[in-house]
This record gives sequence, C-alpha cells and structure tokens, in this order.
Amino acid sequence: MADKKEKKQNIFVRIGKRCAKFCKDVVGEMKKVSWTSKSELFKNTKLVLVTIIAVGAAIAIVDFGSSWVLNTIAGLIGF
Repeated sequence: MADKKEKKQNIFVRIGKRCAKFCKDVVGEMKKVSWTSKSELFKNTKLVLVTIIAVGAAIAIVDFGSSWVLNTIAGLIGF
C-alpha cells in the first residue's frame, strides 16, 4: 500500500495554501520597498497637480483657438 500515489488535496485547501503563500510573499516584498518621506510626497503631489492643470489649460487654449479659426473660416464660406 505504500506505493500508492498520495491523494490530491481538496481544491479549497490548494487555493488557501496559494493565497497564504501569496500574502506572505507580498508582506516580504513590502518590507523591501523604500518609502518616500512625507515632505517629498507632498512636493511630488503638488508637481503632478500643477502639471495636470498646465496641460489641461494648454489643451483648452488650443481647442478654443482651433474652434474659433474653424468657425471664422466657416462663416466666411457661408456655412
């Protein structure tokens, strides 16, 4: 009877073991992460927000300008 193959575990047990291993690996990797300081985080957040506002303003200016040009041309043509 010793030569019989070991019975395969229940699927829920296998999933549970994989989840536990995954969580253990995540905790191990999170310990290796170098976190930024609070002041650096706020500085970078401000930089991102200013950049988003600047790019949005630039897109709005180009949009309104091209709309104005196209409406002027359409008005001259008679559309």
